[in-house]
Amino acid sequence: MIGAGAVAPYLAANLIGFTVGVVISLLLLVLTIRAARLPGTPVSNILLAVCALLWNAGGFVTVLQHPQGTPDDPGVVSVALAIQFTGAGLWPVPLLAIWRHLALERWQCVCWRYLTALAYVDAAVIVIGFWAALLGPPVVPLGLKEFSAYNATFLGLASAALLLRGRSVSRSLRFSYLVVLAGLVLTTLSVIVQTNVQLTDWLRCTLGVIGHQSVLLVVIGTFFLFARFRFADLFIRYTVGIVLASIAAAILILVVNAPFVQRLSSYTEYPSAVRFFVMTLLAAALLVCFSRLDRKAVRLVNRWIFNASDYRNAVREISEQVQRLYSESEVTAAVEGSVRKTLGLEDVRSIGLARLPEALWPAEIHDGQVSELPCGHPLASLLNLKNLEWLVPVRAEGRVISVLAISPGLARRGIVSQEVDYLRGVAEQFGSRLDLLRLEREMVERQSRETLLLQQVTEAELRALRAQINPHFLFNSLNTIANLIVTDPPRAETMTLRLAKVFRHVLAHSSRPLAPIHEEIEFLRSYLEIEEARFGSRLQVEIDVSPEVRLDPVPSLILQPVVENALKHGLGPKTGAGRLWISAKAQGDQICLAVEDDGVGPQGPGNGRANGSESNGVGLRNITQRLATLYQERARVTLEPRMPEGTRVTLLMPRQSGRNGHEKPHS
Repeated sequence: MIGAGAVAPYLAANLIGFTVGVVISLLLLVLTIRAARLPGTPVSNILLAVCALLWNAGGFVTVLQHPQGTPDDPGVVSVALAIQFTGAGLWPVPLLAIWRHLALERWQCVCWRYLTALAYVDAAVIVIGFWAALLGPPVVPLGLKEFSAYNATFLGLASAALLLRGRSVSRSLRFSYLVVLAGLVLTTLSVIVQTNVQLTDWLRCTLGVIGHQSVLLVVIGTFFLFARFRFADLFIRYTVGIVLASIAAAILILVVNAPFVQRLSSYTEYPSAVRFFVMTLLAAALLVCFSRLDRKAVRLVNRWIFNASDYRNAVREISEQVQRLYSESEVTAAVEGSVRKTLGLEDVRSIGLARLPEALWPAEIHDGQVSELPCGHPLASLLNLKNLEWLVPVRAEGRVISVLAISPGLARRGIVSQEVDYLRGVAEQFGSRLDLLRLEREMVERQSRETLLLQQVTEAELRALRAQINPHFLFNSLNTIANLIVTDPPRAETMTLRLAKVFRHVLAHSSRPLAPIHEEIEFLRSYLEIEEARFGSRLQVEIDVSPEVRLDPVPSLILQPVVENALKHGLGPKTGAGRLWISAKAQGDQICLAVEDDGVGPQGPGNGRANGSESNGVGLRNITQRLATLYQERARVTLEPRMPEGTRVTLLMPRQSGRNGHEKPHS
């Protein structure tokens, strides 16, 4: 029994502990019932939460019935004790049921069955003993409290030794066992010491508080094993804080009422002031310790129970990864694989919202909110996803276009709050990348349409420019033939046949913007055969084509107007013989086409021999426009005097990578 001087702190400390226990047990029961709709949540979890609530509720009522150290109503105390120890007696039964999956080998299964049978027998003895006492004198059945503590500890130690032996268990499972066993050992040791050792009232009070409140460690440790609801991490985090705060309050009460503090205050003139001073110092010290212990406890829980990763860094890594991918299938596969690996999930799939009718999706999905599905939801079968629990919306194009369907699996604990936040972050990065890919695709398509349109416009311009050449060339050739018909009919006939050959070439190349250099040279030879009718033996032609550029494409009919100008305006007015040089060679990454004559040289703008694009000659002006259309500023036409006499026209244009006349130049 506890002395009268220690009753007040004993009741106060236990009142704090049982109040905290009732609050935590109620919250645990509500969350466990809520989690029962998820797959893999057995009824034993709910029964365990009920046992915790019975223990704390019974203890709370018992404490309230001892305002002066003696019960106000012994009958109420007996009922409260019966309720309290009913929870304690039944507790090993759901605990062993929860640990059943750890018994894999045959001998373990046999031992587990014996332990379960013993747990049922112990529970029956304890429950029947306490409730049977209500029929007789209102006293606590002799030895049942000790019996309950001893057997609970034995069952806990035996099951731990049995089910953990020879197994490689996870850190969270091992941590849970340690917490449970710590609570059992503390409770049992407090009972043993109080029963067999002569103690002071203050020590007996302290051990009594430890014995009653250590049961809360058993509840919390067991709860770690089946945390399968969304707010499990928050619940544990705040529970740890509440437990630490209640421990600090109990320590404060017990220390302030400790005998040495009482003796110290009795030596002073103001005992109450001394006790208040000690309480203030101790409260400040406990606050400092509480903040540090709370942070460390939270980190320990996150590391050992939830195996929490650095989710912020994980979201950043997946964002960097998808930025390097340029197809939706690759991005989707990367997101699914990353989420599956980071959270250790059974399955993750990206499913388009259009796959199923809109009415089948949960309403919150259309609002962009994460949806938690109950066990057996019809979407699981429709989507062919086993153990489907979560749908995370992916927003792109200003609306929800798909969801990340999450299946944690039965072997894994439930998705918790920080993991839900991680999934939201991943879905946001996923949607952003899909949006960017869509914009890039639209931009490429728009550029492709613009390029096609520009190409069509360019080809139309080239066709129009070539159309200017054909009548001009035909007009000059027909004039020559008309003159020959009068002066030399046989030569006129020959020239007519050569003209037909030339125009067959022109018609064959009318739809081709480019032609190989060797074809252009062959065309010029045919054209010059026609001009021989006018010049006769006065005209000497030299053609030099470098082999490396022989197959390079150039604009078709690009040299004929230049050669025509050289004959008409350079060699035509000259007295005596004339020479014409035609060359094609590479000059770095350009092609240099040159036409030179030793005629009368440039005579000014009136005769069409002016420089560059200012020429009044139809031929040179046409060439300049064609090159500008095809190559913009990368081509150049120069007209200059040739020493000692004559004219030189040079065409510089980029070499094309292809070697056929069908390839278009880059614009």
